[in-house]
Amino acid sequence: MTTPAGELTFTIDSLAAGGDAVGRDAQGRVTFVPLGAPGDQVRVQLTKQTKSFARGELIEVVTPSTDRVTPPCAAFLAGCGGCQWQHVSRSAQLAAKQAIVVAALRRVTTNIAPILAAAPDFGWRRRARFHVDQRKLGMYRSATHEILPLGACPQLEPALDAVLSLLAEAHRQAPLPDGEVALLVGHQGHVAVGVEKPWKGAAGFLKRPGVVGVIDGDRSQGNPVVEVEPGLFGSPWDFAQASAAGNAQLIGLVGKALGRGPGKLLELYAGAGNFTRGLTAAGWQVTPTDAAPPPQPPPHFYVASADRAVEKFATQGPFDALVLDPPRAGAPEAIEGILKIAAKTIVYISCDPATLSRDAEKLVAGGYRTERAWPVDMMPQTSHVEVVLKLTKV
Repeated sequence: MTTPAGELTFTIDSLAAGGDAVGRDAQGRVTFVPLGAPGDQVRVQLTKQTKSFARGELIEVVTPSTDRVTPPCAAFLAGCGGCQWQHVSRSAQLAAKQAIVVAALRRVTTNIAPILAAAPDFGWRRRARFHVDQRKLGMYRSATHEILPLGACPQLEPALDAVLSLLAEAHRQAPLPDGEVALLVGHQGHVAVGVEKPWKGAAGFLKRPGVVGVIDGDRSQGNPVVEVEPGLFGSPWDFAQASAAGNAQLIGLVGKALGRGPGKLLELYAGAGNFTRGLTAAGWQVTPTDAAPPPQPPPHFYVASADRAVEKFATQGPFDALVLDPPRAGAPEAIEGILKIAAKTIVYISCDPATLSRDAEKLVAGGYRTERAWPVDMMPQTSHVEVVLKLTKV
């Protein structure tokens, strides 16, 4: 039950998984507030109060932390919700992400490697989505559905940022339809654009520098499938790890956790084959699976949801190893089948330490032990963190 809101002054202790800063009031109650940095003394207007926690809005930084820095992006200062931590030093971001992973996995492992700073501070993002509404193109302001217009973003790779600028210009001449716009740049600098609904400016935009394809609604113009990395293809609407440098680190960690083949390996949530390439090169006999086929499926690709895939392959084992890279919600629907497959080694790649911990607890209860976890910071200036976890059959 909430009580009337008021003001508090307190010191920020840490950063939370969702991006908010966290401190405690005089009674020890946890209070969440955006835009705080660890060590700040802040004045906060409470927006919600319960007996166990409170939420508030930052009114003033009374005494700034040594980890508070000046954000380089005017859009962040104006409230853009694409980043949460531009005001926090990179070292403090890394420490916060390490702490988030340690706290989330405390029930399954304490063997956690130091976090890797896998991507540059800025200019790392090779795919992005933006919102369009009432002739505005940009990102939502934090905690709202109000669009903040953007013509540039320091998080984007330069080739992608250049196309965003061109798209903002084209939007003024031939307005984009309401909905979403997706951008993807390949390793050769080719950019593909996705527009959620038909757009009369699509054909003309194909003539812009760097743009090789446009999907608008159900139409494809030019070549909207780009080579994201050598041997890995995708369209603007397909998932790909956002950072090329971060993805290279992630692939290396999966290879380190798994070791070299030969052996039979089942890959769940394989997507376009991001990990399949390295696994195959390492000598594994890989069966990649996912609910939908990618633009250019790798060999032996099996189309099925994860729960159906494990049900099918549980009768076709044994498998020496199993690799899975599920979405943020984790893989609860597949855990029972994974236990039936009983692979000697499981490597679980996760973008959400909380759901990773939940699934890992079930795997441990089913006869596995955790060996080691590797956190990776692939998305600087945000609260997102990736984790690679190795488990072995007891």
